[in-house]
Amino acid sequence: MTNETKSDTSDLAHRRQEQILAAARHIFATHGFRRTKIDQIAEHLNIGKGTIYRYFSDKKALFLAVYEQGMSDLRSSFEQNVFPITDPPIRISTAIRTYFAFFDNNRELIEIMMQVRSEFKDEFKRIHMLMYKDYIVRIQNTLRNGIEMGLFHDLDIERTADTISATLHGVLQSFYMREFQPPEMLADRAETVVSLILEGVLKRD
Repeated sequence: MTNETKSDTSDLAHRRQEQILAAARHIFATHGFRRTKIDQIAEHLNIGKGTIYRYFSDKKALFLAVYEQGMSDLRSSFEQNVFPITDPPIRISTAIRTYFAFFDNNRELIEIMMQVRSEFKDEFKRIHMLMYKDYIVRIQNTLRNGIEMGLFHDLDIERTADTISATLHGVLQSFYMREFQPPEMLADRAETVVSLILEGVLKRD
């Protein structure tokens, strides 16, 4: 097998895996983990379920892979829109808007997240903490930079960072519990949350 053939095979396998994950996200979000069967996902894609098992060992592995992919996509959104910003207040406000915009565009992922937390608490903590440990440090660094630049008043950096994170997750969970009542959007809450958080950290003359 030539290198070019290997590359084509690898690309095909990657595309197939992405198709399976996309279909699984929709079906898991619609029917729930327990009621979803691999056969449904296979039928949706018009493939044999054996094809799915080539990529994922069982339904749980596929379910968790859907969640992990979603968290990876969220991180990519932050890498593109937030991490390059150096001004602390703008970085915080952009992070809040990016977070809410991402979940507005990925509402099925909210459902998946809540299901993973309910069905597989240990796996949820593992996957969640991998991302949390990174972005909580970034929030802390942003707050620290803001204090050093004289933009933020003295505050408990660790507790403030944790409170910002909890506020965003709390709004997301409240939105979920109300079952996304149309035409409500998470983005509609962004400016309120931005004002609330910046009012709490900005230094006043």
